[in-house]
Amino acid sequence: MIKKAINNNLFTVVVVLLVMSACSKTGSKLVIRGDLKIEDNQFDSVLTVGEITESMLQDAGHLFISAEVNDLTFKERSYVERYLEAGGLVTFSCRDTIYNWGQIKPFFNSGTAKIDCEQQPLSKASLDYSKVKSPAAPGLDRLVRQVLVAPLAEPMDIMVTENSLVYWIERKGQIHTYNPGTDQTKQISQMDVYTGEEDGLLGIVLDPNFSENNWVYIFYSPPGDEPKQHVSRFVLTPDSLHLCTEKLIIEIPTQREECCHSAGDLVFDRDGNLYISTGDNTFSRASDGFTPLDERPGRSPWDSQKSSSNSNDKRGKVLRIHPEMDGSYTIPDGNLFPKDGSQGLPEVYVMGARNPFTMAYNLDKDWLYWGDVGPDGNVTSERGPSAHDEINFAKAPGNYGWPYFNANNLAYADYDFETLELGPRFDPAHPKNTSVNNTGIVDLPPAVPAMIYYSFDETPLFPGVGKGSRSTGAGDIYNYRETRKHGYEFPAYYDNKLIAFDWARDWIKVVSQDEEGNFQSIEPLLDNSVLASPIAMDFGPDGALYVLEYGIGYFTDNHDSKLIKLEFVNGNRPPVATFESSELNGSLPLTIELDASASNDPDGDALNYEWRINDEILTGAKNQYTFNGPGKYEVELEVSDAKGSKATFQRTITAGNSAPELKIAFDLNSSFYVPGQPIKYSVNLTDAEDGSLDNGIDPNQLDVSLARYEGSDNRAAASLAQLGQLDGAGLSPGLQLIQTSDCKSCHKINEKSIGPSFTQIADKYDQDYIQMDLLAKKIINGGSGVWGDGMMIAHPNFSMKAAREIVRYIFTVNDPPPAESEAIGISGVIATSSKKENIRFEAQYVDRGGNLSLTNKVEVTLTPPVLQAELADDLEGFDVQGGIEDGDARTVSKTGEKAILKFEGIDLSSVSAIVFDGKSSSSGAIHLVLDADFGNINSTVSFEEGQTMKLNLNESGIHDLYFIFESDGDLTINELQFNLFTR
Repeated sequence: MIKKAINNNLFTVVVVLLVMSACSKTGSKLVIRGDLKIEDNQFDSVLTVGEITESMLQDAGHLFISAEVNDLTFKERSYVERYLEAGGLVTFSCRDTIYNWGQIKPFFNSGTAKIDCEQQPLSKASLDYSKVKSPAAPGLDRLVRQVLVAPLAEPMDIMVTENSLVYWIERKGQIHTYNPGTDQTKQISQMDVYTGEEDGLLGIVLDPNFSENNWVYIFYSPPGDEPKQHVSRFVLTPDSLHLCTEKLIIEIPTQREECCHSAGDLVFDRDGNLYISTGDNTFSRASDGFTPLDERPGRSPWDSQKSSSNSNDKRGKVLRIHPEMDGSYTIPDGNLFPKDGSQGLPEVYVMGARNPFTMAYNLDKDWLYWGDVGPDGNVTSERGPSAHDEINFAKAPGNYGWPYFNANNLAYADYDFETLELGPRFDPAHPKNTSVNNTGIVDLPPAVPAMIYYSFDETPLFPGVGKGSRSTGAGDIYNYRETRKHGYEFPAYYDNKLIAFDWARDWIKVVSQDEEGNFQSIEPLLDNSVLASPIAMDFGPDGALYVLEYGIGYFTDNHDSKLIKLEFVNGNRPPVATFESSELNGSLPLTIELDASASNDPDGDALNYEWRINDEILTGAKNQYTFNGPGKYEVELEVSDAKGSKATFQRTITAGNSAPELKIAFDLNSSFYVPGQPIKYSVNLTDAEDGSLDNGIDPNQLDVSLARYEGSDNRAAASLAQLGQLDGAGLSPGLQLIQTSDCKSCHKINEKSIGPSFTQIADKYDQDYIQMDLLAKKIINGGSGVWGDGMMIAHPNFSMKAAREIVRYIFTVNDPPPAESEAIGISGVIATSSKKENIRFEAQYVDRGGNLSLTNKVEVTLTPPVLQAELADDLEGFDVQGGIEDGDARTVSKTGEKAILKFEGIDLSSVSAIVFDGKSSSSGAIHLVLDADFGNINSTVSFEEGQTMKLNLNESGIHDLYFIFESDGDLTINELQFNLFTR
């Protein structure tokens, strides 16, 4: 019998009886996903796991899952589905699973898995994996990301030809190619385009018969006084876009009085029909984040009813036409309105779009996808819902609701911008366009809800989409059968699935649907740890996904924009080459020991080693080599597996000169100092060729300096684009909050983007701390009007305290730079104040090696003798209490019977004791282990409830410290105080 204790999430006790059925085989195994205790087990073996793998299900008689639905990874869901197809039996515990069954049922063989709420016996399964049809989910560790070209200049769209030549366009009119065969990039053309508002060179698609006719279709904004968009056909060759061959296919009238929403993507279906996405061409930031319905005279640019919900307007639509050989087009069957134009433009396939910036087309299913970027409001009110971005798909023409509906047909209320009076909410079954700016029908087709929709906050309906700013997109559809078999194609698991992305949240995800198109899941492919605003993507014939990253700033040539390639290494994966050298430099003759033992093969294959040194070739994982002549030598290692995959690694060895040895020594401690007490230091320098400070080296050739700073390191990056590369522990709370939020999408430090720069804000308010709360509230609630018409989105997840910290940081960006480091002698005594400042010592020496000259630079930062618990290098069994904005007031609380704090590289010299600032509700003990030697406890202190926790020491030297906490009750730690002897 299996029992699990009742908790707040259970509405019944999970009690499962294990009874062998008559047809079961002996030797069967029960696999339990979750935390359950076994009392009376009739299975031959039981395996309790925290994550399911396919191998453990190969001989499982039953799988019992006691976990929240969203706790199962997508790989686990894939393995469970395959297990069910093989005849396996699966039972879910009766948790909140029953309420979420709609989410998980599609994964598990249309309901073959069961929910146990009545203590039903578990029978045993007979498995036959030859019946399995579903492909297994791949390991994302096989996904390889390669940067091909960087940086770019506002990349917008990308296409890959059948021979793998990559074309991409940039908003200001440039057209480029990348040839993967030669690894060469070339700008082949410059179009003359209008680039005001969001216009420019926006979309490109190859003709279905491009390999024969070299035709390409381009969506662009022509220069001149007439506001419009063009979709034209050109001849495109690897060396040029032949501008003289232009055939104007369709013209889309617009307005250029106000921004925004141009859209501009292009895709073909399998019948050669061309789909054209157009934005609503409406200024939205005067609508408080809700729907723009301004019908006052002269306010047409502020009324989306003139376009998106106007059946006689090409904007806010997806148009569907069939280009003809002569450059004209015809109307295919099956659009939204009759071909005679009696109800609306016959070109319209989808209406009710806001900014359908990107599209994708599933040629197998004949399904259209588009990402529609939603409005900015993040608060639901009587005017309507909070804003959502949408990923839509269509099997047939339809009205997708904007500007009357958002998300799953959440309705806005009519609103009179003259009287500010609210009208009734719009009816998705019977939407009407009564705007004075409407030139089409009044009674519109029923609104179609979005497939995927998400707001500023996280949503349980679509787990993992994140929170913050939004800018969703439809990337491409993977077709496994059409992929050339180069060994790098995406796995069959992704066949016919949409690859979606979010420009603002920096993710790429995979959308799964059933055969009818019903949504099943959205799962990660690539996360924001390596992306900088993906904007377009296309699968190449090699099965690789080519992705354009726009970079984090609007309307600028971002340094982090790039063209990347994503590919799965199926089957054999290449090895990883690396090696260590006993010496990287030294006097002649220089003998080095080379060790490539750390090289590895991800598939576990045996490796062959080949070394290339000075025109010589060596073999084997370890080698010795002697350099007899001076110079800089490249040592290259090539490792290969039995299947022929190879990898290389290089190091430079300097023979004929030894690097200087440099050290800063302290009389007391090299990690801490006592504020108010002097610091005695000395710099030691020796060089094999130059001598020492006592003999041969002029002390004036050694640069020694000192810098003092409070809080964060005064050398922190000045560019928000670099924040992702910084260690948050060294930054102020405000800067950390900016680092982890979406602020970087709309603001830069000293350049205007969508919003004002931080230096502009600091100038305007000039550290007016009376305004701090007003600005903090604006961060939380959003607002507009101070810096023009742009609207700042709301951030309701920020507390007032967090928002104040952001404002506090912004107020400091114009502060004078910190004082330059002061030069100090090679030894001496430094006076300190009682302030809690950090003191950084730096020393640098460039030796006299001529062409072989080597430099050594060292720095040591001394801090007051206190370590914050939450800033430990590793925490195990602790949760951090408080947010970034709480700074040093944060604490850690123990979550189990045992917990560990790890601090790396701490000098214990002159430390007599460590006092833990915290509290405990019971007795317990703290053990100190040095350098992961867990077999030897250095010291221990026992404590009672409420008693001071003080660990006495008698150690010296630099160590990694592991503090192991044991107690039965609650335990909270704020900081660790290191008591130092003073001399």
